[in-house]
Amino acid sequence: MGQLLLLVAVLVASLLQASSGVLACYGPRVDGLRGFLEAQYVPEAGLLRAAVAAYPDNATIWVASDNLLAARALLVLGSPLAGRVLEALERYGGGFDGVHEVLIGYRIPGVFYEAGEVVLGEVYSHSLGAVLVVKRELHCCRVMEDWSQYADLVVYRALDQLLAGDIAGAERLYRLLMSMWDGRGFRDAAFSGAYESYKLALAVYLHRALAAAGSPVVGEYWGVVEECCRLLKLLQRGDGSIATHYRVDDNGAVVPVGDANVETTSITVLALYSAYPLAAGLHARMLELLQDPACG
Repeated sequence: MGQLLLLVAVLVASLLQASSGVLACYGPRVDGLRGFLEAQYVPEAGLLRAAVAAYPDNATIWVASDNLLAARALLVLGSPLAGRVLEALERYGGGFDGVHEVLIGYRIPGVFYEAGEVVLGEVYSHSLGAVLVVKRELHCCRVMEDWSQYADLVVYRALDQLLAGDIAGAERLYRLLMSMWDGRGFRDAAFSGAYESYKLALAVYLHRALAAAGSPVVGEYWGVVEECCRLLKLLQRGDGSIATHYRVDDNGAVVPVGDANVETTSITVLALYSAYPLAAGLHARMLELLQDPACG
C-alpha cells in the first residue's frame, strides 16, 4: 500500500499541474474542499458519508455516486484517503451506476432511467456514535424520455458524446444546456425555487472537456462559465464544502441554502481541478496496483 500512495502523490502532482489555469483561479479554496471530504471519511467502511446534517443522508454512505466521485476528487486533491476509498469501492462491487462514471472517463448507456436504490449493509461509526446505512444508487426500469429537460443529464449525455468522438453532438447539447441559464443559475425541469449548485460545476466540467477537444463553441459562453466559477466560490461554506443549493435575492446577493454534501463538493473538485480525460486510465492503473501482492 505504501507504493500505491507514493504513486498517488506523483500522479496527483501531475494532475494538478495539468489542470491549473484560469478557471481554477476563480474556484473555491482547495484546502477547504479537501478538508471537508476527508472529514466525512468513515474508517469502519473505508468510504465517506453523504452529508453532514440533512437526514437521511447524514446517516447514509452512498457507494454510487458519492464515493465513486469522492475517490477521484480526493486523488486530485492529493489526499492519502483516495487509495483507501478506491479499495473499499471494489469490495462493494465498484461505484458505477450507469450515469456518473462518465465524469471519470467511462461511456454510459444510451438511455437514462429513473433512479432507485438498494441497501448493501450497515456499519457502526465510532466517531459519529451512529449506525450508517450503506446504499447504492441504481438507474433502471423506467426510461426517462424527458431527460433533455434536466441540465445534469444534458451534461452527462454530452460528455458521453465526446467520449464517442462526436464533438458536434456534444456542442449541440452544450448549447441546449446554456439555453437553461437564466443569468443566475440553471433553471431546468427540476428547479423549485432554489438553484442546484452541482449543475454549475457540471457546466464548467463540460466547458473544459469541449475546450480540451478543441471545440470553438466554448468561446461563446465564457461569461456564463466565469459566473459559474464565481458562484461556486461564493457557495463554499466555512467547513470547506459547497452548499447544495442557493438563491439569489432581489439585490443580487447569493444566499447559500441546503446541506453540505459529498457529491456536490466532489463534482466541484473534478470540474475545476481535474485534468480531463485522464481519470479513466488513472483508475485502471490504481486497480492494477491494488491487486499487486507487492503493494500489500
